[in-house]
Amino acid sequence: MKKYDFIIAGGGMAGLSLAYYLLQSPLRNRSILILDRELKNRNDRTWCFWEGTTKSSRPCAFEPVLFRTWNSVSFNGTTYAGPIDLGKYRYKMLRGIDFYDFVQAELAKYPNVEQKQVSIDRIKDTPQGGFVIANDEPYIADYVFDSTFALKLDQPENHNLLQHFKGWVITTEKPCFDPQQPKIMDFRVDQQGDCRFIYILPFDEKTALVEYTLFNGSLLTDDEYDAELRRYIDQFLDTGAYQISETEYGVIPMSDERTEENPSEHIIRIGTAGGFTKASTGYTFQRTQRYLQAIVHNLAKTGKPNRQVSWFKGRFKLYDSIFLNVLEKNRHPADDVFTRVYTKNPRRIFAFLDEDTRFIDELRLFATLPFWPFTQAFFDVLRRKLAG
Repeated sequence: MKKYDFIIAGGGMAGLSLAYYLLQSPLRNRSILILDRELKNRNDRTWCFWEGTTKSSRPCAFEPVLFRTWNSVSFNGTTYAGPIDLGKYRYKMLRGIDFYDFVQAELAKYPNVEQKQVSIDRIKDTPQGGFVIANDEPYIADYVFDSTFALKLDQPENHNLLQHFKGWVITTEKPCFDPQQPKIMDFRVDQQGDCRFIYILPFDEKTALVEYTLFNGSLLTDDEYDAELRRYIDQFLDTGAYQISETEYGVIPMSDERTEENPSEHIIRIGTAGGFTKASTGYTFQRTQRYLQAIVHNLAKTGKPNRQVSWFKGRFKLYDSIFLNVLEKNRHPADDVFTRVYTKNPRRIFAFLDEDTRFIDELRLFATLPFWPFTQAFFDVLRRKLAG
């Protein structure tokens, strides 16, 4: 049985990003095996993220294939409708198919990279290395990077919500979109006791991705997502006739379940499996890129992939749990919470969500939130964690 240097279990965004960064590092000639059950040959998802423009900001590795970049975004909340100041940040959109094609073209340059379309049955650690069973065939490597591990999402001491969404790319008869300004949240939809909003990514004046997004614990039927999309389009967009050219659907866990990035000596979990998704927002892409770059840097420098994390950074996990508690318990209307966050903390909010703020900035942001709901959430989080 051939032993690889690295096996990447799961060839989605996290797995392919890791392969790309390995090939841009001194480790580029190591043997790499990528295992995934699907061919990545269709535009199955979209990733959006903000990124800094200062001299110290590192540009996105996939900048050449970004679909759109915006200097401004807009927001519709309870007390405000209009643009949000991005400050030093830019909002960027990457289509799944463009990302897949870009990375696959890079992988094709390296004969030391193998890919197999298989279903992964089991991953375990052994004294000889990380061991993977896929389609009843064994594979072994010095390190296995696993993005397939599923979180439990049912432990009572944790907060376990879902970010789920369905979107349509529509082409309209009339020009009704502002191509210079995506709408990151529009709360002019029935909240039904939780958090629901519309998200619009304009491609031009007549084409956009219009997405219905929810933060709660229950998925909808296709017909329910479709009905809300139609209702919003009919009520708030002067489209004339329109056609649906693409459909996008996804579910992202919003959970503060404790994850183990390094569960054993030869296995490293990446992506959502490794806790790369920010629990309070569901944002994953940019955090995954940063964390994977750190893993590859350490691996090339020390031979070990363990990412170094400051203990003080752990405060952001507490913030995420408190925010999830407010949403889960409906302690305050979510549309008002987000309105306060975005309108009273211009510029600061994006650094905060990137976990790049100072503690004093975080205190200033907290001062803009409703006091009692978040105080109650803080103590409930402590109670649940201690009880667990």
